[in-house]
Amino acid sequence: MLLELLQEKTDSPEQFLLECKKTLPDFQKNIDTRFPEDLIHFISMPLWVYINLKKKQGIEKAFEIMRIVLLTGGVAKQNILFDPISKKRTFENFIDQELLINKTGSTKWNTLKIISRDKKKFEIRITKCLYHELTTSLQIPEATKLICQVDNAVFNSYLPEEVFFSRGGINRRIADGYPECCFIWENKKESDI
Repeated sequence: MLLELLQEKTDSPEQFLLECKKTLPDFQKNIDTRFPEDLIHFISMPLWVYINLKKKQGIEKAFEIMRIVLLTGGVAKQNILFDPISKKRTFENFIDQELLINKTGSTKWNTLKIISRDKKKFEIRITKCLYHELTTSLQIPEATKLICQVDNAVFNSYLPEEVFFSRGGINRRIADGYPECCFIWENKKESDI
């Protein structure tokens, strides 16, 4: 997908990506060692591509290119983590899987607290986001929003007629300057009863 998006934006998309891959180890060596090695391994290539795209294309084009790539890949990855082939799509299964993903999956580096959990509503807050801390340390804090965008797409498509996801308002993420990230899921099926 990235190659397709870069076709009209660069002379040689393949060469651009090979150069990013070749220089990735040096980039990774310069990342603050306080960040977990598995987090760096997981996210450093997309961030390095974004940084290099910014240099070549400017922030707006780089952001839009990576928005498409990370949204598409992130939705696929999160859907796999929710394991809907083995676990029926229900509000309770969603909650269980979300909590498991926050312990072992692509958000395991964040710190969360459960605000409420019942048949009608599930609410958590991320009180520490290592993605944002990492992107800020790399002087690309806007890149956190590329990662956050996956939330709306995944959560509102899990059971689109039944479960509604929101953040309880606009700009309620650490990446927006809010003290924590708000995650609220409402079970509309249960609310309508």
